[in-house]
Amino acid sequence: MKKTVMIIMAMLIAIPIFGRTMKTSKKAIRQLPKKMPRLQEPVYLNTFGADHRFGPAVQHSNRDSDWSVSLIDSSLNGYGPYNPTPNPLAHAMDEGYVAVYRQFQGLSVTAGYIGASQSEDGEEWFTEQTLNTRYPTGEEEPNLPTATGTAQGRYPSAGFAPGGNPTAIWNEYTNSDHGGGTYGGYPLYTYDSQGVGEFSTWVNPFHINNGCGTTPCDPMDLWNGNSWINSGGGNPVMYSIYNGWSDTPANYYWIRSNFHANGYFIMNDPFIIASDGETTDGGMTPLWYDFGNYTSRPDYHINPDGVGYMGQISYSADSDTEEPKMHTFWFKKTEDYGDTWTSDEGYMNSGYHYINDETIIRLSDSLFTLFTENADDYPEQLWYPDAVCDSVDAATGDTIEVACGDSIYFSNVDGPCFLTPGWFFYYDFDVRTDNDGGLHFTTVAVPFVCPDSIGGCDDLDGDGFADTLYTEGRFGSGGHYYFYNPDPIDQPNNWRATLLNDLSETYYADWATSDIPHINSDAYPPMYYFYPQITLSEVEDSQVMWYAGYEGSAFTWSEDTMFYYPQDVDIYMMKSVDLGETWTELENVTNTPGGIYPDKHLEVGIHLASTGTDDDVALFFQMPDFYTETYPPSTGYEDFMNRVYIGIYSNDAQGEVTVGNDLDELGPTKFTLQQNYPNPFNPITQIKYDIDRAGDIVLDLFDIRGAKVKTLINEYHAAGSHLFTLDGSNLASGVYFYSMTANGINKTRKLVLMK
Repeated sequence: MKKTVMIIMAMLIAIPIFGRTMKTSKKAIRQLPKKMPRLQEPVYLNTFGADHRFGPAVQHSNRDSDWSVSLIDSSLNGYGPYNPTPNPLAHAMDEGYVAVYRQFQGLSVTAGYIGASQSEDGEEWFTEQTLNTRYPTGEEEPNLPTATGTAQGRYPSAGFAPGGNPTAIWNEYTNSDHGGGTYGGYPLYTYDSQGVGEFSTWVNPFHINNGCGTTPCDPMDLWNGNSWINSGGGNPVMYSIYNGWSDTPANYYWIRSNFHANGYFIMNDPFIIASDGETTDGGMTPLWYDFGNYTSRPDYHINPDGVGYMGQISYSADSDTEEPKMHTFWFKKTEDYGDTWTSDEGYMNSGYHYINDETIIRLSDSLFTLFTENADDYPEQLWYPDAVCDSVDAATGDTIEVACGDSIYFSNVDGPCFLTPGWFFYYDFDVRTDNDGGLHFTTVAVPFVCPDSIGGCDDLDGDGFADTLYTEGRFGSGGHYYFYNPDPIDQPNNWRATLLNDLSETYYADWATSDIPHINSDAYPPMYYFYPQITLSEVEDSQVMWYAGYEGSAFTWSEDTMFYYPQDVDIYMMKSVDLGETWTELENVTNTPGGIYPDKHLEVGIHLASTGTDDDVALFFQMPDFYTETYPPSTGYEDFMNRVYIGIYSNDAQGEVTVGNDLDELGPTKFTLQQNYPNPFNPITQIKYDIDRAGDIVLDLFDIRGAKVKTLINEYHAAGSHLFTLDGSNLASGVYFYSMTANGINKTRKLVLMK
């Protein structure tokens, strides 16, 4: 049987029943991440009231970090908490925050009103409700061109137009006469002409789809959107990806503005940027295996200079015969704010590039080696935490002698399982492009194993894979993985990998029989719902990056069934000051009480703000209203009944490392000169640089006029990462430049000394 088909069949078999196949003869021991002090999240009872001014509801702190949260809307919105694609929270350093979300309209509908809250400081919020009661064509509620005649907004995103105009972007479900269908319709936007503050004036909505000048729209039936506003460059740009609900196979439409004035964007015509029926070689061969059945929806991010990437996760159509054979990350690049994308290069001249099998195997094998050989340094990154070695079989009483490491015993499998290098990438991920054009993404991934009982794990053909590659539902060290490449097209092997958050316990848990409804379903296991998020600091030349994820945080272990039963879900966050090379300690920031209904507090549907600062970042999340008994849990009523919160996570750490890549195989090999930190500084700052091979290094300091102040380094260096400490005690305040030459390559950055 073809390897790809075996993988896919294995996943189809393993995923729906993984919770019941994870019986072990020994309970896993896990050290929980550091927690904020426990608190009780507020529950406000007012709905659609006139007074929607909410200050900070709760606030607590640890030594280096602080968390505050505000309830910004209590109207029991129906946003749909488990969808990672929209961007409901925007941040601009000179303006503040704006959050956009769906508001509850009734139990019988899956869409409703669009609301927006804004704040200058993240503490006092002002909410404007029902933004979508009017259409660009003049219809007013209750005569809107929707199935019900009333507002039908869903999948909202937020942004800031230049000049400080908060902007709300969403999809309005329209009837078939106006370009919609079952779930699709018009993509719309509106903006607040007054800017951030207590008093707002949201203008009548505009079409994003320029083809909606006709009825029905062309293209019609656009659905789930992923929208951003980029304020970099001379002309601010709004862009979105919408998928066509009724298109078969699914098409993804790129819509981009070509002009902006006073909050208003003029949009270009949509075009298909990706398709589940992607073709190569002149349109003859499908790019994706099985026409997109194992392909994610696209995600993307473009930096202020217009450089960015759009990514998808999939098999290739020819994965049984040629590389890539693994389920991998595919991407295109733009250098002009999405006006054009790579189109005639990469895989079979499709415009797509990917992480190759060799790199995936190298990175996964290096992480396995790092964690297993440095267990004391990585107590929470156990590759297979439920592995049992030299254990007594509970059924027979026999001693089972299995060497830990490459072979792992599970009590419900005949014979050992063996690690085979690589991950299975799942379909929820988040993409960011840094200011230097480097590509960052985080995704849910699961290491591969194969069980000896189904025919052996030999690699007879020498392709680097076990011949019986199979996941068997083994989720040890399944979790959120982070990947980075400073130049992924020209240096396709130059990737870094880090396990940010081990969610193996969360994935093992028997969600289907827990008292927490709707986290698990027949169609999607928990790893689809517990998606990761990353975002970058907006500060110029910053190296700060933020991570957020949510997961099961409290479980009950049953010795009778050998299952974990989940009781609580919390939010976990980290900070990096070196673009993801190292991270601070994983921290449970919400840490709310869990337990049996009605005392649960589940933080779900997380979305990091579009940007952060060097010291803090905002986070959008929701909490199901478990006190509402109108909808029985079997129908997943919390998908409709949620309260909206904004949390502010502050962390002033400047490089405390708890997760790092100590092996050369895990880090990029390109010569890099990083931004000094802190910057501005007084009087001490540090300059970090990486060189891929040994050689002579020269580091010079220049003043703002270009005159050399002094030579800081002039010596031979071994390959690797290095750190230079600059003492500016004898320098005058002002702007300086530091320039490094390594192996014939020169790079220059700016620093600021403030006394």
